[in-house]
Amino acid sequence: MASQANVPTQLVQKPIVFLLSLGLECWFDERYARLIDLLANRANIKRATKSDAAIRYLTNNSPSAIIVTDPSIVGKSSSKQQVLGKVENFISNGGTAIFACHFSSFIRPPDMDKFWRSTFDLPWKYGDYQRTTVHLVHQTATRLKCSAEHLEKGYSQKAVFLRDVQLSDALYLPSAESRIQSMVFLPEPVDQTQTPVAWAKYGDGWLGYVGDFNAEECSDEVILAMCGL
Repeated sequence: MASQANVPTQLVQKPIVFLLSLGLECWFDERYARLIDLLANRANIKRATKSDAAIRYLTNNSPSAIIVTDPSIVGKSSSKQQVLGKVENFISNGGTAIFACHFSSFIRPPDMDKFWRSTFDLPWKYGDYQRTTVHLVHQTATRLKCSAEHLEKGYSQKAVFLRDVQLSDALYLPSAESRIQSMVFLPEPVDQTQTPVAWAKYGDGWLGYVGDFNAEECSDEVILAMCGL
């Protein structure tokens, strides 16, 4: 009888994270180098920068998570609408998609409002663009795909916040002590109901939003947690 030591060890296949970058900028990989490195250490990364490539990939594959890195998917062309339809179908059938990186900073407020409403029937709206300290909402964190123990309990984030997000879908929120952090504006209190990070159930899947503008390390960890990594 063969000993257990002689039995080959089966390699565990890494999950696949699909970067949907239809408006890829030349500086993207440099700006988000830390996030890309962290993803590459824990997953296999696939990326599409053209609509036809994205449609082919999502027709034939089901990645562990999609990260939509820019707002080009919101475009009115038929090909981009096809991609968006693929992403919506992917989420509703149990997948996870996260709208992050420079999605929030390159989209017009009315376009974002219409996007959430028309695509996902969500009341979310473009909120304040500001830097302030936000705090982890532990009840929402229990719904993540992996443990939230490594996430920062509170950190300063410059982001596009969302309005009209259900509190149960807000992953981070300001506190009564949170103030605008700026070299220009007074340290006024901020709206405690607006969130820079949302995590909502949609159909059988999950929809994430990270409005961070400056690629904060803590936000990278949030994206990883949303991906289940």
